[in-house]
Amino acid sequence: MRKVRKLTALGLTAFFLSSISLYGAERIAVVTKVKGTVELRKSGSNFKLVTPGIVLFDQDFIKTGSDGFMVMVYLDDKSMLKIKQNTNLQISGTRKGKGISKKIDMIVGTLKAEISKERRGDFIISTPTTVASVKGTIFWFISNPLFGDQVIGLEGLIELQNLISGEVIIVGAGMTGISTPTGDLELQETIDSDIPEDEDEAEEEINELKVRLKDAFGEEKVFIIKYR
Repeated sequence: MRKVRKLTALGLTAFFLSSISLYGAERIAVVTKVKGTVELRKSGSNFKLVTPGIVLFDQDFIKTGSDGFMVMVYLDDKSMLKIKQNTNLQISGTRKGKGISKKIDMIVGTLKAEISKERRGDFIISTPTTVASVKGTIFWFISNPLFGDQVIGLEGLIELQNLISGEVIIVGAGMTGISTPTGDLELQETIDSDIPEDEDEAEEEINELKVRLKDAFGEEKVFIIKYR
């Protein structure tokens, strides 16, 4: 079984408060969960292993191994990225008032974006072929340098532009946008089997156990135990 490292909700809340007050504009996100091999390279340095609680800065580069998985949360509006295995990307962020203008430069791989409806900055994913611009929405982004990019809409709308042809389409829930290096841009209905597995949701499934006990007066009480 692969080891999962996760920052608890209480620890994350405390971290947000301390990070914002102490470091403010220079920090843009925090890693909340890591599984398998995930590495981080800062400008001018070598790759190092990522653990929960590590802060991400503008221009940080993330690389996940064949068993890697990582969850990161932006400090301004709690928008979340779930980065799957065999993914290489660079994180960019610029503070604008209380918000962060966010950009992900994808080299290759798969991620799930859960963008807050209360977002405080722009959010863009870019490859040499495609630019995806979003508001408050949830979607998958799959990038392959040879075959192009896919955006699978789960909620909300995503504007998808092919940089070769300049064409633009809007991808909604239940739809998949396909952008190729030859300039083609296509919108089709999503095939369920094409949607990647969300490892985070699978692991967070909550089970419930009901225990019935009688007290000293013979009255029956039900205790509900929730566990993962």
